[in-house]
Amino acid sequence: MSDKYKTVIEASSPWKPFNFKEILRYRDMFYFKILNGYKAQQRQTVLSYFWVIFDPFISITAYTVIFNMIGKIDTGAVPFVAFNASVMAGGNFFNSSLNGSIHSIGSEAGLMQKVYFPRIYIPIIPTIINFPNFLIQLVCTYGILLYYGIFPSLQLLYLIPVIFCCIVLTTGIGLLLTTFFIQFKDLPIVWGYVMRFYFFSLPIVYTKTSISGLVPEKYMWIYDLNPGVPIIEGFRAAMIGTPMPWEKLGVAMLISCAVLYVGAVVFRLREPNIVDAM
Repeated sequence: MSDKYKTVIEASSPWKPFNFKEILRYRDMFYFKILNGYKAQQRQTVLSYFWVIFDPFISITAYTVIFNMIGKIDTGAVPFVAFNASVMAGGNFFNSSLNGSIHSIGSEAGLMQKVYFPRIYIPIIPTIINFPNFLIQLVCTYGILLYYGIFPSLQLLYLIPVIFCCIVLTTGIGLLLTTFFIQFKDLPIVWGYVMRFYFFSLPIVYTKTSISGLVPEKYMWIYDLNPGVPIIEGFRAAMIGTPMPWEKLGVAMLISCAVLYVGAVVFRLREPNIVDAM
């Protein structure tokens, strides 16, 4: 018999994160799931892409009123609106990709109970679907920055490693947690509170020097280990030209890759029981 029609069933290492041959075999399904997912995101909405722009605009307005007009947050020479807007598209991409990845298995329960395909596709797809919306928000953000006299520079290329780190981190956390969200129904509720506090820990509406006044210097290294911090600072550096935290971004990339590997291994070990837990 030709090797083309021969299937070998053998035990695989529990530490192997992916079955690359299987992933490539189902690549057409992966493509159409992305395409249909993006179309479904815009389907049955009257204003369609308006909501993509409206959401960050409302956030910028609310943060300006609360943290600038009332809280008097100091952002130095950069106007607060420009300072805040510079990371709003990146922050929304990080948030929507992370939440979409974590809740992805639950939203695809019906399909998974009927058809077999590599389940590892599912937590990856939300990040890819959210990327066009991120680009739209990025263009709108530069409209705000141009109004305040901030023009694009070569630092815009910094977005490449920052976005890559963001995608790796969100995918890793999604793979790590999504199967547990199916099994333990309390986790989505707890996660909602965790994310609220977590995003206030990121330097979105305040500068890094502001938090250093609240956290003792000897504990700042713990704060810097949060991979979301250099990602947000990286978005700001690319957009308005603030210093790029390369060293911290490198540490964040190492942490993100470790989370991705652990998440992929955990997902693969728990994958056979996903349908039974639904």
